[in-house]
Amino acid sequence: MRILVNLNSVAFIYPEMKDYLFKGVSFTVYEGEKIGLLGVNGSGKTTLLELVKGDKEPEEGNIQRFNCSIMYLKQEETASGAISVVEYMLEDEEIVRMFRKLKSMERDGIKNPLHYADLLKSFEEKGGFEKLKQIRNTLLNFGFSENTLQREVDSLSGGERRILKIASLLSQHADLYLLDEPTNFLDREGIEFLKNTIKRSKSAFIIVSHDRWFLDKTVSRILEIERGRLREYSGNYSVFIATKEREFKEKLRKKEKIEKEIERLKKMERNYKTWAGRKEKEKIGAGDKGFISHKASKLAKRAILAKTRREKRIQELEREKPWIEKIYSIRFEDVEVPSGVCLAVTGLVKSFEEKTLFSSFSFSVNWGEKVSIDGPNGSGKTTLLRILLGDIEADEGEVVWHKLSKPRYLPQSGILFNEEMKVYQLFDKELWEKARTLLGCLKVRGDSFFKKLRELSEGQKRKVELVKIILDEPNVLILDEPTTHLDYYTVELLEKALLEFKGTLILVSHDRYLVERVCERRIPILEVSQDTQPELR
Repeated sequence: MRILVNLNSVAFIYPEMKDYLFKGVSFTVYEGEKIGLLGVNGSGKTTLLELVKGDKEPEEGNIQRFNCSIMYLKQEETASGAISVVEYMLEDEEIVRMFRKLKSMERDGIKNPLHYADLLKSFEEKGGFEKLKQIRNTLLNFGFSENTLQREVDSLSGGERRILKIASLLSQHADLYLLDEPTNFLDREGIEFLKNTIKRSKSAFIIVSHDRWFLDKTVSRILEIERGRLREYSGNYSVFIATKEREFKEKLRKKEKIEKEIERLKKMERNYKTWAGRKEKEKIGAGDKGFISHKASKLAKRAILAKTRREKRIQELEREKPWIEKIYSIRFEDVEVPSGVCLAVTGLVKSFEEKTLFSSFSFSVNWGEKVSIDGPNGSGKTTLLRILLGDIEADEGEVVWHKLSKPRYLPQSGILFNEEMKVYQLFDKELWEKARTLLGCLKVRGDSFFKKLRELSEGQKRKVELVKIILDEPNVLILDEPTTHLDYYTVELLEKALLEFKGTLILVSHDRYLVERVCERRIPILEVSQDTQPELR
């Protein structure tokens, strides 16, 4: 199997850092491999991708790239340009030029049919029609509508431009793709299509993702950056987690065994001191004037040697004791949860311009119930949440909350607070200690509590928002893609916290594991209108 990239004892440090971000990183990427790259926020996953791509150089070690093409999707990278979506995907300059000319002639009424026919033939010979067919199928599978294909790239939403960038990269047939959180902004159908595309591809992939289902379905090897070191695990995400749990139990048993042995040796030392003190008293009581027999002297020397050996063994055992990451958990406060209906929505209607999102949409949610709002991109999930909160008015219909409801909202993107604020300013002073403890459980530590929000990573900001919501003690949670920008460690903690939450949960998420494990019921947003645009030519 052909080697694409090889890293040997690679280390990296940023100028402002005291310690290396990671050190001694070695691994090989083979042709066609599908690899997941994991680690907590700030562990260096994105930096490692940049090193593999060649955008950064290592402080130590070396990276070999064996004549392979590499495409890199950055975490926040999106498509841009004052051109149509189709032209962006075509890429080949000559095909784009012919496509534009054909469209221009069609708009003008095809005044020169012979020239139009010749151009059409050339476009076909260049593979233009086959390329257009592939583009259409790809983008429709990623959730684009027929109408969107004709729009200018810069007029699309941030999510649509992100998806377009992914589709464009995957159409370029590189030897190795580096994907940093590719499932952000994709709906369930888009993730399914991306999963199938990766599985069918003969290219190699290194994927950074918090989507556990996606990793389970795509990768066969996991690389994890932990405490500045890289470890490899065979298998997908579920195998990785099971291996980590088994390793933790083994480490715990070894640690307990070592600690018992250390305690035994220390007890021997304490017993010896007690024995030696008692014998000294017996000597004094017998009238010993300081004379020590030859035999007693030998025993004393042996005792000293034995003590030295015990101390040395204790030091060895302390070094052998495995380091174990403390297992933290986060939990929402116990809140008052009445019985009956928490939320009732009746006859909801909402349209934007010519598109109707909801028509006579009705549902209810009981107290303590956990539900997910389901629907493809553009179906109005976020709009619905904002109508429930009163941020947007419905055209018709009624939203009624129970009088004791205390909802808190986590939006899909953007931050709820002024980014010039410092983290501690978000909390009342009496909650500072509790806030720092919760943030520490989520691995936001050190002086981060005193930094401005804009100085934090996207993942750290997300964690601050979660802690703020927890300390507000809501009895209703409205979460829009809460796992975006979070690392796998935090996603696992959040899942457990939501399972234990006694209040009402209304969740929008493309994370299948989260929805399947937490939510009891799904509320689908059904499409009430279809685009009826002509076929793309």
